[in-house]
Amino acid sequence: MEKGVADAYHYMQQLDERLFASNLYWSDRHGSFVVVPDANHGFEFVTDDAVEIDKRAAAWFFFTFYPKVLTEQAGTVYLAPIADSAGRRLQAGKTYRLRVPEDVSAKQFWSLTVYDRATWAFVKNPLDRAGLGSFNMDTMRMNTDGSVDLYFGPKAPAGLESNWIPTKGKEPYVWLRLYGPADAFWTKSFKMPDVEEVH
Repeated sequence: MEKGVADAYHYMQQLDERLFASNLYWSDRHGSFVVVPDANHGFEFVTDDAVEIDKRAAAWFFFTFYPKVLTEQAGTVYLAPIADSAGRRLQAGKTYRLRVPEDVSAKQFWSLTVYDRATWAFVKNPLDRAGLGSFNMDTMRMNTDGSVDLYFGPKAPAGLESNWIPTKGKEPYVWLRLYGPADAFWTKSFKMPDVEEVH
């Protein structure tokens, strides 16, 4: 029984890796469109002749709530980098940077949240900080062009703790949420930069 539980866990992790890798939003970026509906734009994964068990399992394994139907231009978008700018899987113990442009394509607000890839849970840390976003702009150090650099890793870059999300050495799983994505997102004229490894 214990071996079966361990095997199922690793199998589900592999299902999700394949799901994310098959749903990159931009062809030249590593951001995966996370919420992947079935052929009917829902999340039942039932066809006339099959119940798509693996697809359903992959969709529900790391996430606990979906809308009944996902419209073509959803009100909220979830993007997850499956790799850094060099195409490498995000690793435990590394520090990464995401540069969020001033013209990020979100009419309402945006946020970046970091989870522990092993558990899909927040990373417990002394700052009690799981993410940062547009509501934190007044406390973060901004770049001269209006963009902001967000860092996540085991240690804050010098002088940039306000822009840092601690990972405590866990393998990071990252979600960028765009609330009210604008037309530039849907036409893909806006492209989010890839996550970059700092050290």
